[in-house]
Amino acid sequence: MYNHILVPLDGSPLAEQVLPHVHELAANTGATRITLLRAVPPIFTTSVDYSGMLATTTTDTLETMENEARDYLERIAAQFRAEGYAVQIELSSLPAAEAILDYVENRHVDLITIATHGRSGLSRWVFGSVTQKVVQVCPAPVFVFRPQHDD
Repeated sequence: MYNHILVPLDGSPLAEQVLPHVHELAANTGATRITLLRAVPPIFTTSVDYSGMLATTTTDTLETMENEARDYLERIAAQFRAEGYAVQIELSSLPAAEAILDYVENRHVDLITIATHGRSGLSRWVFGSVTQKVVQVCPAPVFVFRPQHDD
């Protein structure tokens, strides 16, 4: 039923708590593809530096962030690959919700598995809810997992 599972990750231990469920879903549904997605939006600055140093520093920082995200996804992909799953990784320069929706729109995805951080109140208002945005407009089914917070 689910041939292609999309797993958006933000690098947090909370988001990673969805991974055992991805393993179970893939094993039980015979999923042939798993895609791990990480959004690395560009850094915007309001500073003006006429020497060109700021642009170089910003570019270097973005490149470092992308390399770290790629390494992070590869470590997780290796665990799935060791169990025989076909896993690919994707980086996006879009904000998280837009990255997920863009990926689903441009590729055939049967299921999205995503952890919600469970923000509420002011934190949710300031940061928004990626999961809520995805659930509201995504054409593919979305498996939402509420991770356990360490108190």
